[in-house]
Amino acid sequence: MLSCKAVSQLLSESLDHPLPWSTRAGVWVHLRMCRLCRGYRRSLLYLRRELRHACRTLDAGGGNADTRLPEPARERIKRLLRRDS
Repeated sequence: MLSCKAVSQLLSESLDHPLPWSTRAGVWVHLRMCRLCRGYRRSLLYLRRELRHACRTLDAGGGNADTRLPEPARERIKRLLRRDS
């Protein structure tokens, strides 16, 4: 069985790219038994959702010039978020 440390790393990796089937199965089994890792997964998903919302708000013109990221940084973030959608 996977350790909590391994599962937390794999959950983070899974946000960047799909995990192999066998690894996903091991993570799934661990999550069924570990309340703390389920909470960690919920936190990761919440943060990703909120960051995407913040980016959409900024992209729609929310915020003022002092709070906006430089255009190249905004484009890099948008590309990464689209890739994960």
